[in-house]
Amino acid sequence: MYEDDIKLINEWFEAHTENYGTYHTDNEYSVCADDIEEFTDFLRDKFPDMVGIRCYVGTGDSAIWFFEDDLKATQFI
Repeated sequence: MYEDDIKLINEWFEAHTENYGTYHTDNEYSVCADDIEEFTDFLRDKFPDMVGIRCYVGTGDSAIWFFEDDLKATQFI
């Protein structure tokens, strides 16, 4: 994933801080269960040729999380 693409993802996270568990730090990204559908819709809209992002799945407030290295390693078709 290119730096401009990562900036788009960072902007999405900056606009979605109202739900506890959705945040990003310098390296870590977390999406709470309440935001997963909106986040995946965003990804499908902005990156229709994305195969996927390696992520970790949990329960509770941080339903999925990933790191900037995972974004950089994202593959596209």
